[in-house]
Amino acid sequence: MSTERFELKYTTDNVIDVDYYIEQARADRAAFVAEFFRKTFFRKSEKSGKARVSYSMQQSPAH
Repeated sequence: MSTERFELKYTTDNVIDVDYYIEQARADRAAFVAEFFRKTFFRKSEKSGKARVSYSMQQSPAH
């Protein structure tokens, strides 16, 4: 069981700054999605260290 502690952020009116926590959650979610996307669709080449697409993605022809 984790007993993680954090300090509450307050606004100038001495109320908990809910907007701060909403923005923090958005940033955390964006970082998670970006990392998930990288792990799913890209892999690093052992030789060059460059990222390569690991799945062949098909594009529909332009109409």
